Amino acid sequence: MFKKLKPGESEDDVLRMAAEFNAEKAKDPNFQPAAAFVRMDKAPKKSMFAQRREQAKLGRVTSSTAKTEDEIQPVPKEIIPEIPTGVSKERGTHVSQVLLDEIQENILGDVKGSKMDPSSLGNVLGELVERTEGTRRSALPDSKKVDSGKPLSIFAKKLLGAKSVNEEKSKKESDSPRNDTSSIIKDAKLGKELHQENLNVLKQMNEQDILAEKERLLASLDPSLIALLSKKRQATPNSKPPNPNSPKIIEAPPMPTQSTRAQDPQMSSLTDGNPAIELLQESDKGNWVNFNLVEEHKLAWMRDIPAKISELKPGEQFNARFDWKGVLLPHTLKDQDASKQIDERELYLHGEEADRPGYALQELFRLARSTVLQQRLSAFGAIAGIFSIYNQGFYDQVLSLPISKIFFLLRFGLDDNAPAQLEVVSRALSNLFYNETDEVLLDHVQDNAYCHWQPTLEVLGNGSDGKGEDTDTNSIAFLQRYMKLLTTSKSVRAEVDEDESESRTSMDDFQLAETDLIDCLLRTNILQRIRFILDSVKPDNSTVESCLKLLIRIARTSTKVARQLANESHLIDTLFKPFLPSSSGRNQFYGQPQVLLLKLIRVLICQHLDIAKGISKGVLIGRLQQYLFLEDNKVQMVRVQIEALRILRCLLLLGIVDRDIFRQFLPALRQLLDWHGNHCAFDGVGGSGLVRQHAAALLVALVASGESGACDVEGQKLLVEPLNNCCCGWMHAASRVAKIKDFSQMTLLSSALYAVGWFSRNSLLGTTSFLPFLRSILPKFVQSSGFIACVHDLVKGSIMLRRPIDRRHVHAALPNVGAVLMHDYGPQLVVSETYPVHLLSNLWALLAVSLESGEKPLFAALIQPAVLEPLAEYLRQLSTQLNRVLATNFFARSELRLIHQLLTTDGIEIYLERQQMLQLVYNYLCCLSTAHATQIKSIFERFIFNGDFVKLDESSLKLLQQSCLEMVYPHIIADNSEPSLSLSYTQAPILPADWPFFQLRVILSNYLQNVQQRPAAIHSENHVVRMTLTFVRQLEREGLQIVSPLEKLMYLMIAFMGPDSQFLAPDLHELLRDCLMDFYRENAGHEFDFDAELVDKARFEPLYYLFVEHFEAASYGDELFSSLVLVPLAQKYDNKWRRRLWSEHVQAVRFINCDEAMLMGGLSAYLEPVEEEPSLVKLYGDALAQKMVRPGSIAYRIAQHHFNHSSSVHKATLF
Repeated sequence: MFKKLKPGESEDDVLRMAAEFNAEKAKDPNFQPAAAFVRMDKAPKKSMFAQRREQAKLGRVTSSTAKTEDEIQPVPKEIIPEIPTGVSKERGTHVSQVLLDEIQENILGDVKGSKMDPSSLGNVLGELVERTEGTRRSALPDSKKVDSGKPLSIFAKKLLGAKSVNEEKSKKESDSPRNDTSSIIKDAKLGKELHQENLNVLKQMNEQDILAEKERLLASLDPSLIALLSKKRQATPNSKPPNPNSPKIIEAPPMPTQSTRAQDPQMSSLTDGNPAIELLQESDKGNWVNFNLVEEHKLAWMRDIPAKISELKPGEQFNARFDWKGVLLPHTLKDQDASKQIDERELYLHGEEADRPGYALQELFRLARSTVLQQRLSAFGAIAGIFSIYNQGFYDQVLSLPISKIFFLLRFGLDDNAPAQLEVVSRALSNLFYNETDEVLLDHVQDNAYCHWQPTLEVLGNGSDGKGEDTDTNSIAFLQRYMKLLTTSKSVRAEVDEDESESRTSMDDFQLAETDLIDCLLRTNILQRIRFILDSVKPDNSTVESCLKLLIRIARTSTKVARQLANESHLIDTLFKPFLPSSSGRNQFYGQPQVLLLKLIRVLICQHLDIAKGISKGVLIGRLQQYLFLEDNKVQMVRVQIEALRILRCLLLLGIVDRDIFRQFLPALRQLLDWHGNHCAFDGVGGSGLVRQHAAALLVALVASGESGACDVEGQKLLVEPLNNCCCGWMHAASRVAKIKDFSQMTLLSSALYAVGWFSRNSLLGTTSFLPFLRSILPKFVQSSGFIACVHDLVKGSIMLRRPIDRRHVHAALPNVGAVLMHDYGPQLVVSETYPVHLLSNLWALLAVSLESGEKPLFAALIQPAVLEPLAEYLRQLSTQLNRVLATNFFARSELRLIHQLLTTDGIEIYLERQQMLQLVYNYLCCLSTAHATQIKSIFERFIFNGDFVKLDESSLKLLQQSCLEMVYPHIIADNSEPSLSLSYTQAPILPADWPFFQLRVILSNYLQNVQQRPAAIHSENHVVRMTLTFVRQLEREGLQIVSPLEKLMYLMIAFMGPDSQFLAPDLHELLRDCLMDFYRENAGHEFDFDAELVDKARFEPLYYLFVEHFEAASYGDELFSSLVLVPLAQKYDNKWRRRLWSEHVQAVRFINCDEAMLMGGLSAYLEPVEEEPSLVKLYGDALAQKMVRPGSIAYRIAQHHFNHSSSVHKATLF
């Protein structure tokens, strides 16, 4: 019988006892230890009834749940002794319950702790004892003595004696001497190097030198130290011989080679990635008890995450995973730099796809619903990062996000009142709705001339702002919708009517979120929720900024939504009191003027005059005065003053701030002008970027005061002198720099030119106040290298010459302004840092002022080739490469204004050929929206109605002028109908790309109304068709391609569909013949796609069958009419056209009468290859047999040829 280990025995005793046990087992193979540790695998999941049946078989519990609990409950009392009086019973019960729950979880793997196998309780004691001994603190409070009437159990003795045993053991360890075999040098590699150096030195010395060196070394050492070392060396042989299995201090040897591993059978069976290899290599496994078996499942948690996984095939999709900042992670990390030791273990704490880093959206959704706050914060923070990157365009064409589903998750999360969660969730919502890139760019552009307009971001197609002209039967919008509905299928019309009549109130929340996300957000009572957060919760963190950003985006939606927001009086009061104070407070948010609140006010003011009047009735104007009078150079207050100046500009333009109120602002404005004049050096135009923004906002506010009439003569006298000083200083400094590299510098110079131009033209003092500026300083700037570089950057920075993809409708339910374009190389800003359009536009406007006053130095400086040649190249590229989609971008309005200024400049046509000029004018007209309606009128009068460019007879020219102006005048009226400073985010053009054919659309509209029993009333059909075709032929002869060949074919067909059949008139018939022959000749080899979808037009198929029906009714056998009917019947097109004509419209075939020369592609195009469709060949045979085609006609020859030569059907006779 072997004895147990006693306290104080060392590992040598353990190894000795193990050796004795192995020797005894070698003698008797049946010798077994008294106890053995057995690994219990995780029990398979069983139902509750199966567990109860097993427990009943063991006889340890009954089938009753209540009895089971009664029998299990006394277990802790039996194991744990009585608690001393110093410890409460409640605490003991809690500790026992915790231990019991842990036992249940460890044994059965049941998280809830509702199931337990009593047969396994015996195995738990050893685990608990082992854990208790391994801890540095006792499991129970210290007690010297336990008074109990019962004898203590083994477990209780262990718990009570753990502390004393540990103390005694530590004392013995501290008193015992250190191992004599320890070495100072623990690094084996260093020791070998030192030993090798010593050997090399000894080899170079003879025996006498070695002895002499030994004597000298002994003489230099302390005699007592030498005696100690000698005594210790003599005592070593007499000591107990070391056990071969005794532990040694393990040094760090170099990693064994592959051959070493091959010699070890245990290591050779392990794979390279097994974590036990390193453990075996760094340790003397021969001294470890029972370490001959490596249990890999116990070491699985140490296994490294594999860096190399299966390769993706090109184009193969995979599940997106993100880090905690919302960054999309690659499918594999094998390409990362291995030298960068980054701890990324937190990205692998998920179950699915364990070898991939990051978290999928589904996993983030689960974390966002967790009961642990920190997990929810992490998930919502990752979602906030995802939306921040998404709105910058980096996930376009890469990732598809379920935005509507994420929106609902965030909206539910916002209902939690925990300040930490409110901060993260509100940030995620603001990142979704408030496009930071759009807003920053809008703020930077705001301080330029004519850039005070704010975009409205209403979803297109809502129909909430329907205009009256859309119901006009002669309007383009009406005709476009009518042509889309042009079809012979009644079912399609019913579907369209159903879609148009569907109301949003009948949609559920998810359907509304997929249609209009802002409308869905308002349905969730977001305004009331934000008021509660700011008024009751009062989180003094970034939640305030996020809520204000949400309100700004809501206010941008439309005038209707902005009015709804402004009518929330309690919300407005909640915003004004803490965030629009008269003075600054100590807190970061509450009691401080908030820039975002001022921006919200500006957006609301710009939506409508009524909203502006309602908001300005309170303390707003007084607060603006206080902020502008403050002499505070801190960054936050400078931003507040910038927004205050922008609001003042809008109030002046709307007429709310009159002369009396403006006089109260004059001292502050004069003070700010003096400060800029004294302190703003042109270190890149006017100091820092923020100060330049402040100066530009000040200048445009002064111009607005003049435009509105609020600044009288006295005010102008007070402001003109410092204004002249500032402009002279900035422009003089700008002429000395090599290149203007910052957009805020461009903005400051542009606003300076804008201010000088307005005050020179409209003030009572005129140009006399700015003579030095106009005569000397500005011409020098125009001749400087910095300005020349700006002109050369025009082509490179132009918005309308770019090719990238517009992403305003990347998510249709939540449109954006379009500040980001998607290029092949990634997202780009639509406006570059060196965008010179605003500067050049204001310079061109100032040129007209100087010429009117007789000042010509500026004109002389601008006509130099270094300036005009880049501008001419810019116009030439616009004539061929103008991007009409980007021309509708909100930020392209200033560039359209510059093009108009250049086109209306006398002498500019010298630099462009006639064809280039007409193409440029045509492209430019196709880009202008309602906001540029007056520019369309001036361009028409200058180029289109000018005999030098378009040669028409007087009556046709008059009709053309009348029809064009009829398209423009309603938009000029609509542009001035509402007192608002807002525009739609997408500037839809007034004129379609095929506007020269507009009158033919009117003919088609009247034809359709006649079909539906509606009266027709148009101008003379002959006159309209003649004017349209003549005008289009002239444009095409100049090289303009107005429409595609298919569209032109459709318009030529419409020319024959007039109600009076004027195509038979000799003069018009001859014009139509010339147009058709030119068209046939130019497109002889062209293959039409008759199934193509055309923008804002009907498909070809319904129009063609209307055309055939009209041919049956009113063709009179006209050969031109007949040739158009035959165009889709060529053999290279689908046989559905031939089958339908020869079956349903076989009556029309009888009237087809045209010469072979009138066929597009000649007769061979209709004969070859021979028809192989049996049903069509039978139709040919039936028509010939029934004599439904005239012998000798084109139709007869086509049918005869295919029927006689086709082998697809059996023929009794030939024709």
